[in-house]
Amino acid sequence: MPFLDQFRIESLPKKWQDEGKRWQETYFPEMPEVLDQPNWSRYYPETPMPRLSVIMAKPDGFGGFAQKVVGSTSATASLSNRLWTADKMPDAQFMTALKIIRAQASTELGSIQQHRMVYEQLDGGSLTGFDKEIVEGIHRTDPTGHRLDAISFSKKRVCVEELRHHMQMAGVLTLDETFDKARWGRRWATETMEELFAMKPGEHVLDAFNIEFKSLMDSATFLSFIDRVGKFQLEMQHHFLYGPMAISMPWMRFLEESYHLAAGETLMKAIAVAATLDGGNFGIADLQATLNMWYPRGLEMFGSELGGDLVKGVFKTLKNAEAQAIYIDEVLGKVKDANLAIVQARTRCSREEAEAILRRTQEKGETVHGLTKDDLLFLPDRRFFRIRGLREYGDYRLPGSDAAGVGYVYLPYDVHGRALADDGRPVERAEYVDYLKTVLPARYMTSRHWEFVKDEFLFNDKWGTPESVASR
Repeated sequence: MPFLDQFRIESLPKKWQDEGKRWQETYFPEMPEVLDQPNWSRYYPETPMPRLSVIMAKPDGFGGFAQKVVGSTSATASLSNRLWTADKMPDAQFMTALKIIRAQASTELGSIQQHRMVYEQLDGGSLTGFDKEIVEGIHRTDPTGHRLDAISFSKKRVCVEELRHHMQMAGVLTLDETFDKARWGRRWATETMEELFAMKPGEHVLDAFNIEFKSLMDSATFLSFIDRVGKFQLEMQHHFLYGPMAISMPWMRFLEESYHLAAGETLMKAIAVAATLDGGNFGIADLQATLNMWYPRGLEMFGSELGGDLVKGVFKTLKNAEAQAIYIDEVLGKVKDANLAIVQARTRCSREEAEAILRRTQEKGETVHGLTKDDLLFLPDRRFFRIRGLREYGDYRLPGSDAAGVGYVYLPYDVHGRALADDGRPVERAEYVDYLKTVLPARYMTSRHWEFVKDEFLFNDKWGTPESVASR
């Protein structure tokens, strides 16, 4: 079967097309220049332009995609036992489905609002300081690989595809009229769509999409780490009970998301190489701090590590901790790829030789060709800078509580997973803040999201001081 014959294309209801157009003109007015054929062909001559439509897999083509996804079973590839109208879903399942669809639609809009923070600077020639050094460093160390306008256009391509992903979720909500059929006196599709279009930067459902992009390093790491979580969610949701959601997944996952990951990985390696070859006034420590900032937020996008029993086999293929463990292995591989690029840039050796050097420096602590462990990147421990979801919360309780693992708990782990303690008790919050300032980017410590973390978690008295279950 020809590839495109495995899909059908639909249009959103006019009301939501018009609302989407207004949102795009506000937050992404540059979109027409991306969809201009000569412009597109200049950068992607072998790639068709994005289709701004709702694109659903046809039932006879769905199984071929679904059987490739993470955690798939025979049931994942079968569309028999799916519900095809929202009014057939029992109340609890309806609300779970709505929560997942709303979160995904929100991430797509939030991502566009974040990416424009970088490409506006690239386009306006207003790069100064840190990012100016990064761009000039990439040019000096890889003169044929990355033009300034190519980086900017890549960001805009990602935004076009993110907007289409939002349209896909809008289609799931609005093409089935029963999603708006009154339930408890509310029309959930209309209310959700209106809420999504009203969200401003900093107001989105998931934490990672409320963090400002203040550098190209943020953009590169976000695409490599956070979009990778998106890839996992798209794959797992091939199992979605609500059929229209399931058949929305293949085009997004297999035709679009892969580019976002590759764009992030390529840019991250280019930044690492430029830092290694002294291409600018920045170093590997700066990129490491950026990884330290984004990785915890990516982990928390999987939800509580203790949860997922109710969604596995109904809305997703895996429980939260199962999917997160595979994600960690995959991200470790991407950090290794960046390190291999660093080694090869410094030593001018083959990848195979770089693998051997990497083992010697990381596993044996040797200095090879002047390279030490401190010249390389590492993935922080999964317990570092976590504000929700950590399964170790099950070992703690809030003061006065009879149940363990309740709510959000302040647990000060360092980047290597060691609990920072003073006389057997977690260090004071102010002391933990002093530590975080040494391992997170300075630009983050003045951000809106950092203020949120301080106000809602670190310095919020309602959480008290966590108590060990074993001590009671």
